[in-house]
Amino acid sequence: MKKIKLGTNNHLSSTKGKPSVTTVFLFVLLTIYTLVLIVPTIWSVYASLADSDEFGFVFNPQYPNLSETLSLSFDNFKFAWEELTVTTPPPYQQTFNAIGLLGNSLLYSMLSSLAFTICPVIVAYVTSTFKYKASKVIYAFVIVAMALPIVGSMASEIQMLHNLGMFDSIISMVILRFNFLSIYFLILHAQFSSIPRDYAESAKVDGASNLRTMLQVVLPQSLNTIVTVFILSFITYWNDYQIPLLYFPSYPTAAYGIYMFVYGGSAEMATIPHQMAVIVLLTLPIVIVFIVFNKRLRVSVAMGGIKS
Repeated sequence: MKKIKLGTNNHLSSTKGKPSVTTVFLFVLLTIYTLVLIVPTIWSVYASLADSDEFGFVFNPQYPNLSETLSLSFDNFKFAWEELTVTTPPPYQQTFNAIGLLGNSLLYSMLSSLAFTICPVIVAYVTSTFKYKASKVIYAFVIVAMALPIVGSMASEIQMLHNLGMFDSIISMVILRFNFLSIYFLILHAQFSSIPRDYAESAKVDGASNLRTMLQVVLPQSLNTIVTVFILSFITYWNDYQIPLLYFPSYPTAAYGIYMFVYGGSAEMATIPHQMAVIVLLTLPIVIVFIVFNKRLRVSVAMGGIKS
């Protein structure tokens, strides 16, 4: 790190500065935080490849023998793939294997993420573009709704779905997800507000409608933010097992399959290597999504001015 200062003869000279105490402290703190995240992940992958008997001998809580080296193989993953099954409750008793659980999770996560992204995009664009009193009311309503507790809404939502004949359906969850009462609405509103109006006004001069201006002018400039909202929503719904269990029990997801594998399985499933194997197995889709879209997740969403 170099500091540039002006000399007495109006010449620029550079001196190498030492890092401050605050910089060193933050670096050490972030390093420790990174290790706290990485070490358990490495240990989970290592445990998923270990033999169950050897693992219990080496990591015995009373007499650990950490000097031993474990033999690694992919047998635990094969066992997890074959034994990962969920049987739905009556009256529609049906058994789902790993492929069925992954299919339900993919369908639920994709559709819910699309609904949860499209609705805030539309409402945020309208409220940020058209400065009506209703736009300010909607913006304030979102803030108030986010501050209110929503713990008691599940019972009323389930009763409403029963009354409408839409209970135990993935489509009903997609309809419930089509709302804008989230922090993502505020993020998208700020994103659309930061885009200079010159772009939209130029499009209107060329005869573009409001819909065409939104689709071809504004949304392409906000694509990174929209994709980030979709990815974060997808990860949230992929890891969710409580909502699918309560709202559509006939379509168990992979997250619920992990729960049943860990807490409702046989004694052989209760071993740590087998549990780590099923967790790592069903975490791979999230890892793949992150690897594919990591550049969009890391990109800055701040919009600059108009460039000539």
